[in-house]
Amino acid sequence: MVVIVAVIGIVGAVLFWIIRAHGTATALREVNRDTKGLQRRAKSTLEDIIGTPLKRVRDVRLAAVILMIQLVRTGSPVTAAEKTKILEFMDSPLQIDSISATFERAWTYTEARRPFSLVADDLLPLLRDNLTEAERLHLIDMLSQVASAHSAASELQREAIVRLKRRLTGASPALKASRAGDFGR
Repeated sequence: MVVIVAVIGIVGAVLFWIIRAHGTATALREVNRDTKGLQRRAKSTLEDIIGTPLKRVRDVRLAAVILMIQLVRTGSPVTAAEKTKILEFMDSPLQIDSISATFERAWTYTEARRPFSLVADDLLPLLRDNLTEAERLHLIDMLSQVASAHSAASELQREAIVRLKRRLTGASPALKASRAGDFGR
């Protein structure tokens, strides 16, 4: 009889703690859901103070590799042809000594299906400050070749490259009207 009471007591205690842990987990999920806005604002403030990891990149060659990888990761997984093209560019025009280590490091800055422009916008000041006009155009050409290494570049990739080219080369749109009111004549 004492054994049965002890077993029932142990089972009851286990059930009590399981129910209590479940209730605590549910309450924590609710608190997490209710404070998402605060968490985003705190993250945003922290990024404003110390910057995103991409804004801390100081090597132009690493930035170029990051852009090439992100361009192909935006739409789909990286194919063998795209990776080969990136590695070729790392060897020849970029002249990177430790290709595999740099590729792996650049990979950590990229994210599958992340919009290319989010990555490019963070790297834009570095590229503008350190590349000549010819080097900027060469970077755009490399991105175009990487995008079309496996198959024709997708519409998303073409638009991303055009946007980066426009922002990198500083081409400002022509005004259609003069201040005198001469509209497009």
